[in-house]
Amino acid sequence: MKWRLFFSVLILMALKAGAQSSDYIVIKKKNNRTIQTYFAGAFISAVSFNGFNVNGYIKEIRHDSIYVRQQDTRLAGTDFGSIIDTAYYTLGFDYREIQRFNVSSRYKHGFSPGQRNGGFIARILPALMTLGGAGYIVLELVNGQYRHESISAHNKLPSIITAAGIAAAGFTWSRLQKKNQNATEKYQVIYVNKK
Repeated sequence: MKWRLFFSVLILMALKAGAQSSDYIVIKKKNNRTIQTYFAGAFISAVSFNGFNVNGYIKEIRHDSIYVRQQDTRLAGTDFGSIIDTAYYTLGFDYREIQRFNVSSRYKHGFSPGQRNGGFIARILPALMTLGGAGYIVLELVNGQYRHESISAHNKLPSIITAAGIAAAGFTWSRLQKKNQNATEKYQVIYVNKK
C-alpha cells in the first residue's frame, strides 16, 4: 500500500514538473554570444513599436506570446486623506511587437551598444546648435543689409564663420543619431519553443 501511494505521488510530481517547462526567448549577438535569456519569472524591460514601455515580471511565454505582470502604484484620494494604491494587471503580446529589449545600460536590442535615447544632450542640443547657428547668420545678414554694411565690416566675418561651424556640427550630429537609430539590428531575438 505504501509503495502504491509513493509511486502515485512520484508520478504526479513528474507530471507536474513536466508541465512547468515553458518557452523562452534568447537575445544573442551576431557572433552567437548570448546577451540575455527571458523565461517565466524573469524581469523584462522593453519598448514596443508603438512606444509602450513594458516593465514587469514574465508570467508565461507560450505560442509566440509573452505575458507580463505589471504594476501601477499611485496616490489615491479618499474621504480621510490619501493612500498609496497598487493595481496589478497582466499584458499579453507577441514577442515580435518589441522594438527594443533593454537588456542593460550597455546592450540594447536594435541599437548600437551604449546609445541612450532622449535627454537634453541626445535630442535637444543638436537642434539648438543648428537653429542657433543658422539664426545668428540670418540675423547678421539681414542687419547688414538694413544698415548697408558689408559682411567684413566691424569684424563680423569670424563670428559668422563660427556660427556656420556650430550649425554644421549640430546638423551633422542629429543626422548621425538618426543613422544609428535606423541601423540594422546588432542583436537577434530567438524564440525557443520547448516541447
